[in-house]
Amino acid sequence: MYQEDKNDLKIWLLNNITDLLVDKNTKPEERKVLLNAKHQLETGESANYVCNLIRVGLDPLSWQSKLSKGVTKFTMRLQTVLVLFLIKREHLAVQLWA
Repeated sequence: MYQEDKNDLKIWLLNNITDLLVDKNTKPEERKVLLNAKHQLETGESANYVCNLIRVGLDPLSWQSKLSKGVTKFTMRLQTVLVLFLIKREHLAVQLWA
């Protein structure tokens, strides 16, 4: 079950990153971060690691209010998805210990 969740996160990331890469409003700085994230996912890097890469790459732009609308929505959804992923993982851990 945990492996399925990790695969779901990876698929979600790839789908959303691909959509943003073809979006004409995605800025070059954002595109660089997203291309690197996509490459890392496609070469087998973990989704959790890639989420951190995205955050580290996009947070400085976010702090300066320099994110495009699409990437802003993506980063907000990513935070929500990660919280849900962690809650689900913790719930599984509790079930295993019970």
